[in-house]
Amino acid sequence: MSSRALRRAQKEREEREQHDALRQEDEEDESDQDVAPAPKPRPSLFALLGDTGDDDNDDDEEEDKDENVEPETAAAPVSRPSQKSKRKKKKGKGKAKVAEPETTPPSSKLASGLDEIDLALHALNLTSQAEKNPDSDQLISTISGEMLQLYSVLAVDTQHLHAANEMRKLFGRAAAQGADNDEPARARRRGRGRGQQQGGIPGNQHLTSIVLRRNIFIQGKEGWPRATLGGLSMEVVEKRSDGSVEYRFMHNTTYQSVQREFEICVASMDPERMLQLLSLNPYHISTLLQVSEISKQQQDNASSFDLLERALFSFGRAVHSTFANNLSQGKARLDFRRPENREFFLAVWRYVHALGVRSTWRTAFEWAKLLLSMSPEDDPYCIRLLIDQLALRGREPQGLVDLVESDHLQRLWKIPPNLAMSVALAHDRLKNPEKARLALKSAIKQYAWIAARLCKELEITPIPKSVWGKEPIGDQQELLCQLYVPRAKDLWNTPESTSLLVEVAYSFEEELDVREEPYWLADMNELDIARLVILSDDRSLLSLLDQKVKAKYTSTSDPLPPENSISSYNVTGTGNQELQNISEDQLFTELERLRVYFANIDLGRHLNANGGMTQEDLQRVLQEAQSTFAEFRRNTERVQALRARLQDFGVQVVFDGEDGEGAREEASDSSSDADE
Repeated sequence: MSSRALRRAQKEREEREQHDALRQEDEEDESDQDVAPAPKPRPSLFALLGDTGDDDNDDDEEEDKDENVEPETAAAPVSRPSQKSKRKKKKGKGKAKVAEPETTPPSSKLASGLDEIDLALHALNLTSQAEKNPDSDQLISTISGEMLQLYSVLAVDTQHLHAANEMRKLFGRAAAQGADNDEPARARRRGRGRGQQQGGIPGNQHLTSIVLRRNIFIQGKEGWPRATLGGLSMEVVEKRSDGSVEYRFMHNTTYQSVQREFEICVASMDPERMLQLLSLNPYHISTLLQVSEISKQQQDNASSFDLLERALFSFGRAVHSTFANNLSQGKARLDFRRPENREFFLAVWRYVHALGVRSTWRTAFEWAKLLLSMSPEDDPYCIRLLIDQLALRGREPQGLVDLVESDHLQRLWKIPPNLAMSVALAHDRLKNPEKARLALKSAIKQYAWIAARLCKELEITPIPKSVWGKEPIGDQQELLCQLYVPRAKDLWNTPESTSLLVEVAYSFEEELDVREEPYWLADMNELDIARLVILSDDRSLLSLLDQKVKAKYTSTSDPLPPENSISSYNVTGTGNQELQNISEDQLFTELERLRVYFANIDLGRHLNANGGMTQEDLQRVLQEAQSTFAEFRRNTERVQALRARLQDFGVQVVFDGEDGEGAREEASDSSSDADE
């Protein structure tokens, strides 16, 4: 028999088997209908896919169920069944399935028997823990209640982190697209064209689109460079007992080498060199922040804002897989003592300030809440002194009320003057006049000097007698007063708010006292307040800072690092490891170069009576010597490293003013002196 005949016979056999199966199903359907009427089942989704008729045809279909469909002979080719018979068969099958009673007991609905075992073990574990420490349940419930309230207050909605969402809500989709220069349709067309030119690589452009869009911080832009992060990543440091999770950003060796190049560019004070470094490393955080600050000083606010967003976009690409979830629950934490984390704090703070300039207050408030949630116990940028105004301008009064009423934050901060005054406005906007009056009365009683200055700024005449003539005591109270009143007076400059202030201020029958240490005012770290003041670019507030604190401000890329900073690597150089491979003659040559450098810096004529020098005088001397503080610090550290290495050769370097009798070799007298 030929192969063609075999294929024909095989095909006829398959058609015959299919026909017999269809006839058997029809017989089963008719027998089921004769036995008992089944309850009306839910319509089958698969049947609905093929049903294109109206509900009026259902009656005709029910009548057709009693009719028998005569099958054709086996010798004839199998014809395609009608649409109506298909629907009959599918509905018949559905009836048969629904008619079967459910006999499965409820206990068998568990996934498996292991679930019951796990539940039993879990119960035994809880029982054993309760027997060991019967008071632990009450303690845990007390702590968790307070911390759960804190987590709810600090929970961040990532949808509100995108300024485009607020612009779209305020001005429409077209305005938001124009503000961001996004041009999504044109970008997609360009992406399709490039995909065709590249041979249609599957997923190539789509992957890029996902990277640009799926970022918890910033939505990427099509015009940004396509490059890797260069070694930036994040890891989990600790899962704390209170439910929070500490993370930290990490730099690999490649990123560390770029960071050292950045420090060299900063010391050179050459903007072109910094731009060249950025072109080679388009997502290096420190370079992005530095060039952003340079653009801001050159009045190029658009470029400055774009570079800030690119830095935050880089952070968003590097975050841990669990960071977004914990951030949305208010449980993510970062340690400010780590320099890698401090870059994130600085980028967020500058972005909050830039969002305020653009009047996207709702987005600024969400970013401020994010910055606060990273380290609520320390609050290294004192964002608590500004967040109230962002909440009120962003039309989030309830968020401000929840922040002030948080038990955990009250134990840490008590209630600063700005929060005490602004929460009254928040209650008033929430249509709670009684709470607004009570909150404002308590605030004026604690901070009468704030109310007096506010009445003066609003030109309220006559000023209520209870607050008339009240002035802040000390530089700290004056600083807090100037941080709040000039910036928040427009929030009070409405008929409703002004009348509320006047009404409550006149309700005091006795004269209020001004205390040097108000009960509601907790101690604040002077470095934290100094960071806020210095980065606010308000020169009128700089005079209120301590001179010693201002002298510590030496770098715009890491303003006022904490004294207990935790450095994971050395960014100023390779340290003593580099000196291990240098000969003794090369060490003396390097030391002579440094001696000439320090000899050109005349520090003696600027020393005060105590032998010290102010930061301004040092900057002036270094500028006259055509040097910078970073270079001065780096060379000083280099001298100390050389001094320690030369001791291995039996040579002790003695500076002018040190007692070096019997310790210096005569052969190296001329080479081992270094004037500092």
